[in-house]
Amino acid sequence: MRGSTTSTNSITSTDSPATPAVASRGKIVMMAIIAGAVITNIYCTQPILPLIAASLRVNVTTVDLVAAAALLGFSTGLALLLPLGDRFDRRKLVLIQIALAFVFGVAAAFAPGIWALVAASFGLGIVSCVPQQLVPFAAVMSLPSERGRNVGTVVSGIMVGILTGRTIAGVIGAAYGWRAVYGAEAAFMVPVWMAAASLLPRGVPSTNLSYWRLLASLWPLARDNRPIRESMLIQALLWACFNAFWVNLAALLASGPWHLGSAWAGGFGIIGAAGAFAASLGGNATDRVGFRKVIGASIGIVTLAYVLLSGAATSLTLLIVGVIVLDIGVQSGLVSNQTRAFAVDPKAQGRINSLYMTATFFGGAVGATLSGWLMTRFGWTGIVAFGIALGILAAAIHWVGAPRHTAVRVAASPD
Repeated sequence: MRGSTTSTNSITSTDSPATPAVASRGKIVMMAIIAGAVITNIYCTQPILPLIAASLRVNVTTVDLVAAAALLGFSTGLALLLPLGDRFDRRKLVLIQIALAFVFGVAAAFAPGIWALVAASFGLGIVSCVPQQLVPFAAVMSLPSERGRNVGTVVSGIMVGILTGRTIAGVIGAAYGWRAVYGAEAAFMVPVWMAAASLLPRGVPSTNLSYWRLLASLWPLARDNRPIRESMLIQALLWACFNAFWVNLAALLASGPWHLGSAWAGGFGIIGAAGAFAASLGGNATDRVGFRKVIGASIGIVTLAYVLLSGAATSLTLLIVGVIVLDIGVQSGLVSNQTRAFAVDPKAQGRINSLYMTATFFGGAVGATLSGWLMTRFGWTGIVAFGIALGILAAAIHWVGAPRHTAVRVAASPD
């Protein structure tokens, strides 16, 4: 069976022998801060979707395409840009992408109509994959015994950025309008670029493969390693659960009996931030007890969250508890699945992360798109049923992947 044997051929047979230095704790924390700052470009749209719909006179299904475009763009960037981190200095890649994020943010702020905004959102998504350049950066610059913790720290920074970014966007949108949100995001990229330029260490390439050979190596890497495939699929389902909730939260709060505005929708990001720190805890737990137990627990927690959220249309208490539980489950799963995938080949971290995060955010984009249709047709009940069904499917995939499949096969070189 594929993925259950070990090969002596390495996908990085032409790799440079250079080994990156171990990063200090301060460098890891700085990576987390930069990652959290840039990821807000993707998620700042979600609490202001009703404002955009009213301003541009479109319905819920259409305006959800703005959020979906950012996620699809992000997935595209993950697929096409992340592999470059194995070939070039990641620091330079990060700086170029942050500069382009400024450009697309300005374009979104001045978008004349919904389709121009969708296009700008897609471009902003492509270049905002900076956080996922930093995750493998942290992994390759960590001791094996600290890899889970350091990856968890950067992922915690990403999640705090996602959730607090929603809060800030909701407040700015309520006070100054949705265009001001994009303008503020663009302006924020200037100090972020300066911080990255002065504080990020130089990245050491791990391969001499050309760009096209890097891309060609992705398929055999996934095909020949079951741990990577399972991690990709499970986290795609969990991320679909995550986005199905957050994309539709503003619409839920704007409807009866709440009739609450975008500032309230953004405010739930602060509540969710409590769960975001589970990413760091999940990394520590993975180092201690192994990824399978943490992944299984994460799936169960996400499914439980949607059971709680079934009462969110009438109970703010259940909504608040459900938000925290959902974020704990999703973030713990993100780190444990990612750490499992990284263990396949330490010299292919960029490509593994490209596969893993492309699948994750593609799942999120599909979840955002389908959930918009479900919300329009079936209301909140449709969202809850969707989330529970995805959780059950993820549990089935995890159950089928038995411990006897823990050995990995490293894909053959495309040379």
